[in-house]
Amino acid sequence: MSWMETMSEEQYYYPVVSDNLPKHIKKGHQLVFSRQDLSAREADMFALMVAHMKAADWDTNTPHYEFTSHQLSEWLGVESKHIGSNLSPVANRLASRKIGIKIESRKGDTEFDYRPLFKHIAYKNGVLTMVPNDMLKSEYIEYNQGFALINTRNFFDVKKEYSKRLYELLSRFKDKGFEMHQQKLDELKGVFGLLNEAGKLKKDKTSFKNNSVFMKRCIRESIKELSEHP
Repeated sequence: MSWMETMSEEQYYYPVVSDNLPKHIKKGHQLVFSRQDLSAREADMFALMVAHMKAADWDTNTPHYEFTSHQLSEWLGVESKHIGSNLSPVANRLASRKIGIKIESRKGDTEFDYRPLFKHIAYKNGVLTMVPNDMLKSEYIEYNQGFALINTRNFFDVKKEYSKRLYELLSRFKDKGFEMHQQKLDELKGVFGLLNEAGKLKKDKTSFKNNSVFMKRCIRESIKELSEHP
């Protein structure tokens, strides 16, 4: 057998995905406070993988997660006959999504290192395959800076992208009675996906330059939606 054939037949590790939806999505602090700009449906799909991920999944090599159309239909509330048309474009967009991880430079400055969320993601033949980027392994499974335990069902029930993001942030501090640490507005704008890699407002997000617009759309309207999903 040639070296190329050996490579192509490498045995990937596929963790068993139960038909029972995990109760919580466990996200480390670095992942929760990363800069990310995901639509509501993209956030759901990403959360589905994280909810099923365990640290032991990485013991052999990068895990591959597979979800059937039946599981996706039940968990994400999409009719099974529309799964492909609904989720294929979402998977395609997620394939190119990057998140900015907050790091401290040697000079003590705060910088953001942008990395793709996925190594591979595709919906084919009624199966969604998701392979996390191994360059984010520590962000996925290390919790030494704390973590958020996000109620999976509630997260999926919340419909708007900014509401989902706020729910993640609040879940990070719910052991303190949902009291969130003080955050600078510019930092929050990054967390809500409004800033580009240079730290400037994205061209399609310029209305958020007005802080009152940001507070209304990202915070107040999100709190209102979350209050309707206790």
